[in-house]
Amino acid sequence: MAAILKDLYSPELIEAIGQATTQLLPSFDSGKLLKGCLTADWSALKLMERRDRLTTQLHVQLPADFALAAPIIQQVGQQFTGLAAVVFPNYVATYGLEDWQLSMALLADLTQYSSAEFAIRPFLVRYPEQTSQQMLHWAHSESAAVRRLASEGIRPRLPWGLRLTQYVDDPTPIMPILTQLIFDDSEYVQKSVANNLNDISKDHPELVIAFAQKYWRQNDRTDWVLKQGLRTLFKQGVPAVLQLQGYDIQAAKLLEPVSLTPTTQTAAMGTTSLLHYQVTAKQPVPVYLGYRVHYVRQNKTDAFKDFFVKRTTLKKGTPLTGDLKIKWRQLTTRRLYEGIHTIELLVNTQVVAQSQVDLTQIE
Repeated sequence: MAAILKDLYSPELIEAIGQATTQLLPSFDSGKLLKGCLTADWSALKLMERRDRLTTQLHVQLPADFALAAPIIQQVGQQFTGLAAVVFPNYVATYGLEDWQLSMALLADLTQYSSAEFAIRPFLVRYPEQTSQQMLHWAHSESAAVRRLASEGIRPRLPWGLRLTQYVDDPTPIMPILTQLIFDDSEYVQKSVANNLNDISKDHPELVIAFAQKYWRQNDRTDWVLKQGLRTLFKQGVPAVLQLQGYDIQAAKLLEPVSLTPTTQTAAMGTTSLLHYQVTAKQPVPVYLGYRVHYVRQNKTDAFKDFFVKRTTLKKGTPLTGDLKIKWRQLTTRRLYEGIHTIELLVNTQVVAQSQVDLTQIE
């Protein structure tokens, strides 16, 4: 059975953190920490709720003065890595908000063992100019983890993180940070820059397109970052984005009749639909091949999701063939309902063929 993410905060981890804290603060009772966390509602708590519970229970026994608690959090935090260790930066965000200078130094250290991407956000809300300047300074750090924090922490729409509405409205303060990091040689940093650009593109597409046009074709890694940062706009078929990447949004006009044929018109929950496609071009043309599934909602309205198939160049008169496999499974992120699901074949984000599958026997 796959591990449940929230179980990263296990009794064993809590006990280990308690024991590590006791080594620095003999009065600290690791048993009391464990008992304070594992109350009757523990099993129902989500990942970040468990993080917050552990943060609170650490504070119960640590010095109330943040300046005294900070070196303990720092030394204990250096002994733990991975996602669960965000509890230590979270302590800083929760109890160090009044001590900006000490908190900045502590977050820069702790992010190298886990990540302070969530913890920095309350400081950006409370001290926007001061903290954004600190993050620009971090963008020049020798540590890839600190440079990554400069980008990841200021993402407007960071998943699981506090939404930074001031940067959703005006991302201007973010751009000097991304300008500094666009040539970063760390993949860890590159992925963050790409995700930050993608966040911004959802509200300010013109700004991201202009940024991409400025840095396009500088080197292979920069192009990879920009492609990832433009992925939402690419799926939307924005002409400037397609053109930048060498794809003609009018490529459908260069195709011979295109087919998309399901092996069966009906499907049941737990089965897989197979749809055969064939695409032929009148002349060589680069294509981004994908497909779109229109999922039926409970109220019978439509909701679609796009899927990538391949990037290739069609040869004149040579059919490109293949099969699409659609698994009809219930997911925590998407509930399936009975009804006719339309599947569309996409070339350079434009619909070139479609078919339908009637989904039945929903559990």
